[in-house]
Amino acid sequence: MNDLRCALKVDVDTHDGMRDGVPSLLDAFGRAGVRATFLLSFGPDNAGKAIWNVFTKKGFLKKMVRSGAPSLYGVRTMLSGTLLPARPIAVHFPEIVKRIEAEGHEVGIHAWDHRLWQDHLHEMSREAIGREIQRAAAAFESILGRPALAMGAPAWYATATSLELQDARGLLYASDIRGGRMGYPTLDGYASTTLQVPTTQPCLEELLTAGETDLARCCELVLAPPAAREARVLPLHAEVEGGVYAHFLDQLLARIRASGAPVLTLEELARDRLASPEPVPTIPACVREIPGRSGEVFAPIAT
Repeated sequence: MNDLRCALKVDVDTHDGMRDGVPSLLDAFGRAGVRATFLLSFGPDNAGKAIWNVFTKKGFLKKMVRSGAPSLYGVRTMLSGTLLPARPIAVHFPEIVKRIEAEGHEVGIHAWDHRLWQDHLHEMSREAIGREIQRAAAAFESILGRPALAMGAPAWYATATSLELQDARGLLYASDIRGGRMGYPTLDGYASTTLQVPTTQPCLEELLTAGETDLARCCELVLAPPAAREARVLPLHAEVEGGVYAHFLDQLLARIRASGAPVLTLEELARDRLASPEPVPTIPACVREIPGRSGEVFAPIAT
């Protein structure tokens, strides 16, 4: 099913990714005539604090080495928030945020402090999680003049509390979950009321970590039909496909164009699903490991 619908989901995690990667991606999408969903980190770039995961997360060092993290992210980013000051991300580039929307793409919330959420969500209080969401939402609205319709958690990481606080915002959808069908997830006894549009495909960093070196083969794996065959949601990163792997993105977009597959935004996928007469399923979910990642992610319970 090479013509299965596609959506391009761009996570923006760092200052340099926002400054350099997003304009590069916008240019590439413009050349290809496609629209994408950009999920932005708005607050401080504390990417350098990821170094502590070498000691706390199994497989993190392997990921850093195999994915070529220093060349992907650069020395300045890898020291951000530790030996060098944390620089602001989207709040520092309102003109780029407005450009994304002006060129027909979707803008949503990724995080306030991406690193804090990814590494410490499980130990944060309800109040602290609420502050992170509110700060990102306020920054979004201050730049674009309207509330955000969507959020997508850093590193596909969620808790029952973060889902509950998202639900309270009345979002159109969220994109926190990894794999499976669109639906309403349950996690640790909590039943979420916000539609989840899952990321269904592997990201390039995961494939590099797994030992894949042939970019043509990586394209095939990224575009392989998911088990649910509902839509392919492709994860991209401003720091990766908008940086040293821009040539990989060109290959990927060329293959999508050649297949004739329609490219939609996540908002369009969500609205289409919610308008369908077919009932939206409940998705039993958990936090677990998946191949290619050094930490656990929010994902459907394997059956």
